[in-house]
Amino acid sequence: MNRTSRPLIYRCVLIAGLVTGMVASAAAQGRVRGLVRDRDGDGIPGATVTAESLVSTTSQTATTEDSGRFSFIGLSRGEWLFVIQADGFLPVQGFANVRTAGSGTNVQFTMDADRFNPPAPTEGLLAGLKASELVESLEVAEGLFDRGNYDAAIDAYRSILERAPALTSLYLQIGHAFQGKQEPDQALAAYRAALGADPSSAEARAAIDAASQTVR
Repeated sequence: MNRTSRPLIYRCVLIAGLVTGMVASAAAQGRVRGLVRDRDGDGIPGATVTAESLVSTTSQTATTEDSGRFSFIGLSRGEWLFVIQADGFLPVQGFANVRTAGSGTNVQFTMDADRFNPPAPTEGLLAGLKASELVESLEVAEGLFDRGNYDAAIDAYRSILERAPALTSLYLQIGHAFQGKQEPDQALAAYRAALGADPSSAEARAAIDAASQTVR
């Protein structure tokens, strides 16, 4: 064998060894596929899934897709703890034995809605707006109003209206804030917006009558 053929054979052997090692390493990595659902059987998107090894300090984190599915690749063989958290739901956890051979490990988790912090509705007038967020925003706006910071209060009320147009009674609060600023014309316009949204509102009619007297 001549000198030029030896390096070529050596490189081929080296590459073959590397490929074999990579394949063996990939085969030794555990694969986990999972699904996170609510009690109705619907997938929960955006849930955080944390995998924690029980035999080491290793952990990995994944986020569920729109279908509620998630996956891990590269977990070592053995027992793992899976902790699932999602906005509007109570945390849940479970154990699974991760295999490094075969088709992988499949897991499923069901989450209960948090009664004190339920997920935002997906349909209706308040779709996409969580009750806790709404209450917090209203408290901030009311606090600004009570402190006499009327400009900021008006901005806060309008911001809530943009997110929840069904809360037309906030036009009354906007009107009251304009009254606090001694701007009766703007207050009257806000009261009329409230009446236009709810023609049966006696409070809006009374506010319009009072503001009209001021404008005159």
